[in-house]
Amino acid sequence: MEKANNVYIIPASFSWSDLGTWNSAHANMEKDYFDNAVVGENVMVFDTHHCMIHSSNKKMILVQGLEDYIVVDTDDVLMICKKEKEQEIKDYVSEIKRTKGDKYL
Repeated sequence: MEKANNVYIIPASFSWSDLGTWNSAHANMEKDYFDNAVVGENVMVFDTHHCMIHSSNKKMILVQGLEDYIVVDTDDVLMICKKEKEQEIKDYVSEIKRTKGDKYL
């Protein structure tokens, strides 16, 4: 890019977030009074703070007593992971693929 003569820039001021992580998704989503970002019509939280919870609308999800967790429920997988360990999720996915194949990915 340094030597390209067909590249132009436009000065701009805007925020940027890499939405490739659950923590960045949490940071950019609407949250409840206790800083929980919840996706899913049938999710209920009690005594839960600073969590990212994502669920399909197929079943009721009740979360109680968690703080700083990522909870993701799909048809085939339920993942509950501390937000501080989010970078390790890719390692968990690799282990699932190694031991169980692609069925749950």
